[in-house]
Amino acid sequence: METQSGGLVGLDAAARLFAGEIGQTTRIGGGSFLSPTGAAGRRVFFAGALTSVSSGGGRVFARIADPTGTLTVLAGWREAAAASALQAIEPPAFAAVSGALASAGGETVIVPETVLRVERSVRDLWVLRTADLTLSRIERMIDAPADPGTVAAAAHYNTTPETLAGLALMVQAALRTVQDAGTPAAPIDARAVLIALLEEAPGRRVAEETLLAAVAERGIGQEAARAALAALMEEGECYMPSSGQVKLI
Repeated sequence: METQSGGLVGLDAAARLFAGEIGQTTRIGGGSFLSPTGAAGRRVFFAGALTSVSSGGGRVFARIADPTGTLTVLAGWREAAAASALQAIEPPAFAAVSGALASAGGETVIVPETVLRVERSVRDLWVLRTADLTLSRIERMIDAPADPGTVAAAAHYNTTPETLAGLALMVQAALRTVQDAGTPAAPIDARAVLIALLEEAPGRRVAEETLLAAVAERGIGQEAARAALAALMEEGECYMPSSGQVKLI
């Protein structure tokens, strides 16, 4: 039987959480976490587009994006096997990571136990299952306010109906990115790469041509990159505050 986190009863279950919810998770300590929708445990299972890998100070840093945001994966000497696995994957590529949540540099990061390169279809299946579990947790917060996990999450995060509605909209947006079975698989999500690049840029702002050139270096064609950028601007994810500059909202 599966728990609401998505793991099997009797095992150290790994919760499936979108990046948008992980980024809001601040109750972390004692080797465990509690998320805004009431997911609790010691480990998470995450899948998305690996957009960059770098190293420094004896650690490996990676950025992985799902349809709701971008996370940092941080592997040190204790995670040598996971660090090697990250360095063996050439971005852009889809990857699945399981590990613990931790606070580092003012953000919530994943400290990986395992890293695996996966296909787009695996990422899409992860989105579908994670959406189902996240919506179930949201419904439980609405329907079972006396549940201990729900009470603890609501108290820590000052949960309101508007908060839950925002999380539900996040899930719906993620579901819209899942490809139909008959649609040819894209090698990588151009939108995720664009967002990741803008998030990492100073002031979250990059010259359009520089941004497109950086995307091209990651194996994405200019036509696909321009189409993805246009879509992000139409959806209000980014805009051009000045001529030739793209800024993430």
